[in-house]
Amino acid sequence: MRRKNHKTSELLRIAGTAAKLGGWEVDLVKQEVHWSAETRMIHEVQPDFQPSVEQAIEFYAPEHRDRIQTVFDRCVNDGTPYDEIVQFVTGKGRTLWARSIGEAVRDDNGTIVAVHGAFQDISELIVARERSESLSKQLQQTLENISDGFFLIDHDWCFGFLNTQAEILLLRRREDLLGKCIWDEFPAADDSDFRRCYEEAVNEQHTVRFTDFYPAPLNAWFEVSAYPTQDGLAVYFRDVTERINNEESLRISNERFNLIARATRDAIWDWDLVHDTIWWNDNMLAVYGHDLVSTVSSSEAWVRNIHENDRERVIDSINKVIDGTTTGWQDQYRFMHSNGTIRNVSDRGFVIRNGDGKAIRMVGSMMDVTDRIELDERMRQAQKLEAVGQLTGGVAHDFNNLLTVILGNAELLTEQLTDQQQLRMLAEMTATAAERGAELTNRLLAFSRRQPLDPRNVNINKLIQNMDNLLRRTLQEHIDIETVYAGGLWLSEVDPGQLEGALLNLAINARDAMPSGGKLTIETGNTQLDQAYADTQDEVVPGQYVMVSVSDTGTGMTPEVRRKAFEPFFTTKQMGKGSGLGLSMVFGFAKQSGGHVKIYSEIDEGSTVKLYLPRANSADNTNYDGHLAPDIEGGNEIILLVEDDPLVREHVSAQLEALGYQVHTATNADEAHDTLKLMNNIDLLFTDIVMPGSMNGRRLADLALKLRPGIKVLFTSGYTENAIVHHGRLDRGVHLLNKPYRRQELAAKVRKVLDENPDEP
Repeated sequence: MRRKNHKTSELLRIAGTAAKLGGWEVDLVKQEVHWSAETRMIHEVQPDFQPSVEQAIEFYAPEHRDRIQTVFDRCVNDGTPYDEIVQFVTGKGRTLWARSIGEAVRDDNGTIVAVHGAFQDISELIVARERSESLSKQLQQTLENISDGFFLIDHDWCFGFLNTQAEILLLRRREDLLGKCIWDEFPAADDSDFRRCYEEAVNEQHTVRFTDFYPAPLNAWFEVSAYPTQDGLAVYFRDVTERINNEESLRISNERFNLIARATRDAIWDWDLVHDTIWWNDNMLAVYGHDLVSTVSSSEAWVRNIHENDRERVIDSINKVIDGTTTGWQDQYRFMHSNGTIRNVSDRGFVIRNGDGKAIRMVGSMMDVTDRIELDERMRQAQKLEAVGQLTGGVAHDFNNLLTVILGNAELLTEQLTDQQQLRMLAEMTATAAERGAELTNRLLAFSRRQPLDPRNVNINKLIQNMDNLLRRTLQEHIDIETVYAGGLWLSEVDPGQLEGALLNLAINARDAMPSGGKLTIETGNTQLDQAYADTQDEVVPGQYVMVSVSDTGTGMTPEVRRKAFEPFFTTKQMGKGSGLGLSMVFGFAKQSGGHVKIYSEIDEGSTVKLYLPRANSADNTNYDGHLAPDIEGGNEIILLVEDDPLVREHVSAQLEALGYQVHTATNADEAHDTLKLMNNIDLLFTDIVMPGSMNGRRLADLALKLRPGIKVLFTSGYTENAIVHHGRLDRGVHLLNKPYRRQELAAKVRKVLDENPDEP
């Protein structure tokens, strides 16, 4: 019997555990509470835990305690049983639902001596019931709110339910249709695919989908899905009239897309993200040379042609969009043409997602923007050129006026302080500093192509030969110099002084690139730049050029440095070792001369800078000795000096008088004009170009030539603007002495103008 009872208890325990059902008892005589093991397990307390009545009540949720206390007290006092659904909080703090049952226990005299009962965790049941009720409500709401019409038909083909959308699509109220036969209410459907498909769904017990047109009064195309049910048929339907009517438009649109895909220069792509395949239009082959059109290609075929320095960034950016929630992607990167050249592309795409928001497809287009970027870069350079030119032009005039006085006075001090070497050295330093300031301004003007050029027909071979001693003094003994002169070299139309400066700058750059010594090679040659080459370069006109190259065996340049080499103030030298204007001056000089300049360089292999200067149209040869110092020679002619700056006027007047000339001065053009009217013996008008007032130096010279046809004119200026310079070149027959200048330059220029034969060009 004991074994049987034990077995029964074990079965009850297993059943209680499985059902989350436990027992309890309150002994009113001993005031003791006993919980079964299952009850303790449900409450998530220790295995030996036995609460008091008060503790047991405390386990119930606060809002349910009073109710449990009331029904328990009633059961204790008058034996009323209870069965309550309540919430309780376990020993681990979890809030659950339970069914609490209690009954009174009486002794033989009918006195209530105990209360016992059951305690069951019904949380899962409550949650399931709530979920079921919620689903039922959601289903009802869904059917009412779905965009499809929906109705139920019983086995007699009578309406049992219609949602709101069904009323809208059928143009009937549900009250008028419920319980009515569908074939009676919609007779046009009786002998149509509607009836045949509905009967097939019911008879064959499978879903049937079809599209058919219902005539008046509906006059609409419907897409229908009929599902057999236990009670009849469930029908979903929607109005697809617009879609059907748009199919022709869609077909036309597809034809247009195909035409556009062929007509555009963009590489249009369609990426199936699920299967990782990309469709490309013909332009992937036509524009970029990759045959990804005739084969089904994966994304790898695209990825491997992205420039290696851009690849990781581009893949990260597109994956971020695919894995996110946005739909648009755009990036600009370098893409490799099949011939090995680099193209800049602007790529954009749009993500198509499924109902779960997962990206399944992406379509877009890749546009070659290489030419646009190059145009933008040219515009940026042009803007930089204009900005530097305006800045330099704005200060050059006044700055060079000051430098003229500083340089002239420093030169005079140098000559007079022969017995005071300390002061003489300071004067020489001042003169050198002034010349360096002037050189800085001239380089900026050269870069911005505002340096006045005086082009002549020059034999560049001879010019380089005349520079030999200067170059060797500049480069010193640890650098070997080799010159390779082309035979039959054409004359070049170029400003020889500016060319000298450019070659000297290139030689100095080469020297700095060979700190441990090396070899400098200067080579000349005749060359032809054709249209194919001109199309790949900026501002190059096809034609015949004289080429001058300067090569070194120095450290070379990286591609990044080479791209920036011509930018003003860009330098790789240490602070104070270079202005960053040497190559920019060479660049501006070459372009202003109508030529071209190109750098070729490799790290540790050296660099070559090639100047292409336009071939002269005439055969006149001009001997140029600009780098040789002329002798100082004066005279006794009468000079009218016109200068608005008092310091410059006083300084130049003193220098001219020291050379033996008779000098009259004027502070502006109007004053000089009055002087010319009064005096008929002036031999030379030496005038600044930029002056205050309504008349500049050029206008004054024109009036002077009318008054005194034989008068000689020499212009001077710190910045010429456009008065005597057009298209970057001095007007024919115009003489100009750029400020600042040394006394010997002043003397030589004045003497040359005075001695010039009027019949000479």
